[in-house]
Amino acid sequence: MSSASASDKQPTKVPRRTPMACEFCRGRKMKCDGIRPSCANCEKRQIACTYQPVNTSK
Repeated sequence: MSSASASDKQPTKVPRRTPMACEFCRGRKMKCDGIRPSCANCEKRQIACTYQPVNTSK
């Protein structure tokens, strides 16, 4: 019997959530990378990338 040691295991990637998607990605329900000032989807389409202000108060 062979046992795998802890060093043999590869670290799993934890998917990171974007804090907020831009208006275009939210409207199209697309994955937004959240890069500012312009996300990859808006950059590719050469459109203005806008984000709503974050409301931190409850």
